Amino acid sequence: MANENMVCGRLSAEQTELQGKMRDKVSADGIKAVSFKVWEILCLLPFAETEDIYALMENDFAPVNRTKRTFTELRCAAQQTAEKKVGLEGSVTLDKIYDILMKESSISEDDKNALMKRECEIIVQYAVPRNFGKVLFDAAKIRKRKIFMIYSGIYPRDVIAAVLDKCGYSGGKALIIPGELNIPDAAESGYLEPLAEKAKCSNGQIIHIGSDIKADVESPVMRGMKSLLLQETTPLMIKSGRFRGYIQAKYIYDYDTADFFAFRCVLGLYRLYGFDVPQNKAVKSDFCGNAYMMGFLVLGALSLISDYKCPDGVYESIVRALRENPETAQGEKDFKALYSHYFGRIKMLTSTKGCDLPLEFLVKHAYATDREILKPYLSESDFEKWGECSCEPDLAPVYSHKVRKNALQRLADRLFPPHSRVRNITEDILGKMKKIRHRK
Repeated sequence: MANENMVCGRLSAEQTELQGKMRDKVSADGIKAVSFKVWEILCLLPFAETEDIYALMENDFAPVNRTKRTFTELRCAAQQTAEKKVGLEGSVTLDKIYDILMKESSISEDDKNALMKRECEIIVQYAVPRNFGKVLFDAAKIRKRKIFMIYSGIYPRDVIAAVLDKCGYSGGKALIIPGELNIPDAAESGYLEPLAEKAKCSNGQIIHIGSDIKADVESPVMRGMKSLLLQETTPLMIKSGRFRGYIQAKYIYDYDTADFFAFRCVLGLYRLYGFDVPQNKAVKSDFCGNAYMMGFLVLGALSLISDYKCPDGVYESIVRALRENPETAQGEKDFKALYSHYFGRIKMLTSTKGCDLPLEFLVKHAYATDREILKPYLSESDFEKWGECSCEPDLAPVYSHKVRKNALQRLADRLFPPHSRVRNITEDILGKMKKIRHRK
């Protein structure tokens, strides 16, 4: 059952319609060339956070580490430094990042090269095709379009070609990398010029598929090309309901620690398979009104805790109802197979901290719409008790791309968590003081 190309659950009518419309656009008469953004459109990783791949390298780095910092800390800091130094005028590459890491950690040239090679191996090993992107790619291939793949990132051509081949795309030959053409990272739509030259057809016969409204939709249209927007899976997951904000509020300082690695893997699979095809957020539902997705996340995460015990009767009745509902039970079954397939060989998955959070959220904060999914499998009294204990959760803002904060901002967050009562009062006072100074 575990299959890298599997789409979990059934598509809704809206999702099926969207997929059909986008496929028709790619197959339409008059289109001679189709270009795809590689990352997030054709390929992605089954992790919730990019930094999680660095956690897999901690054991490789430990024997040569002469600092008190982890590899993840050093690797993230090195990339941030490289982006500040190079990003505006050139292209950030993996080699430039590791040059900075080598200086900061005092590792040897050989150690740098070994770590860099290991990171590339991990990227290829864990890269998976995005199913929707594969559907559109295959549609273009069937109609014998010229296919171009656009990669603007840090990894070298041979690594991305290996990723594309592993994911089932004919990689390499039609791969355009703006950085190789001395186009700086800041020029987000810099790929359009080489694309137009290589396509050898009029701009009106080219259609580009990407995830950024400005770079992948507006810029091609301004040049007379056609474009399609396929949203990234992470923001789709974040916007689907309140659960991700609930995690952020509850574990604002711990979420990115090693203890939560397994739980982040849960969220990685949830975004990968639950939000492959964009869907509208269901009103008053945190699971898009989808029983399968509820089972995938709630029962799936819970299945990782071998010694879990329900704290009270309400929890027990809801877990029992989840397992009696065929769709939620199927979600758990698929999750377990996928989790084993992707992460079964990772030795650092020792802590299951956070894996009870989806169930806790469902019990304490479920919308009425989501409670209705399980109503047929609950007694009348159990259903009433569930409704009585439900309340609004505390939420914190979640961003698809992490906001970089200075030391003072991080201290403020620790003393006064975002959206807490004291933080809101303080920001309100500061806002009024700014307005007064502005009037003067």
